[in-house]
Parts: sequence; structure tokens; C-alpha cells
Amino acid sequence: MVLYFWERSASVWIALLYVLMGGLLLAFPAATSTVFVWALAGGAACYGVSHLLRYLQTRKNGEASGADLFLTVLPLAFAVFAMVWPQTLLAFLPLVLGSLLLLDGVGKLPLAFMALRDHTPDATALLLSSLIPLVLGAVIVVNPFQTVQLVVRIFGVGLIADGLADFAAVLTARRTGLH
Repeated sequence: MVLYFWERSASVWIALLYVLMGGLLLAFPAATSTVFVWALAGGAACYGVSHLLRYLQTRKNGEASGADLFLTVLPLAFAVFAMVWPQTLLAFLPLVLGSLLLLDGVGKLPLAFMALRDHTPDATALLLSSLIPLVLGAVIVVNPFQTVQLVVRIFGVGLIADGLADFAAVLTARRTGLH
């Protein structure tokens, strides 16, 4: 298995591709996020158009299906929405995550207050387990767009690190004669 990785001639190119893609994500998080949503919109549009063509073909034969019409309208509506407002879709997931963190923190507050009142040994841990989700949730809900950009940047750093590690491994293997 290890020899397979070293023998692949594409591993250097993949490593360089990872570094390039990671650099783009790191340098342009908003643009790459938007392009990703647009690619999803393109896929949804293709899916909708394929069902539209299927609906039109079956309608000629007198066997039109309402399901095909539904599977045309919904993806096309999503595609239009994603093309016009990509940042709204990108902000949706952080808003959900932030809201869940806020609920988690608020739900733990009574336990933390009881532990503080009763001076239990786990009072500090309970207080932190309540305050950390509250603070993170509030930051995410207040700044959903920046949260998305931060996550994209972190993913970009991960790709760069992975690509550099692959490249270093290939160079090391070639120097030691494992290629």
C-alpha cells in the first residue's frame, strides 16, 4: 500500500494542486465560497432541466408525471436563489450552528448556577461548559458571513498542509530510492 503511493506519478501533481487550491481558499474565502454555491446551483439547475425534459417527453406520450414537474420547479427555484443570493445560503449553516450553541449554553446555565451556589468541585467546569457555547454561539450568529470565511480559510490551510506533506513525502521517498 505504501509503495503504491510512492509509485504514483500523479502524487506530485496532486500535492501541488492541493497547495494551489488551499492557497485560493485562504486568499479568497468569499469568492471561493460563492463559486462553490454557484456550482451547487449549476448542479441543481441541470437536475431540474433533466426532469423538465423528462416531463415534456412523457407529456407528449400522455403519461406526464407531477413528480417530474415538482422535481423541475424546486431545483430550478433553488438554483435561481443560490445564483442571486449565495451569501444567504452560506450564512444559513452558521446561523443554525450558532443557534444550537446558544441553546446548549442557555440550557446549561441553571446547572452552572446551582453548582456555583452549592460550591461543588465541578462548578468551574460547568460554568465554562455553559459560557463557551454561549460566547461562540453569539459570535457565530452575529457574524455568520465571517464565520463561513474563517471556516473556508481553515480548510484552505488544511489543504496546503496536506499538499506540502504529500510533496515532502514524495521527495523523501525519491531521495531514499523508494520511488
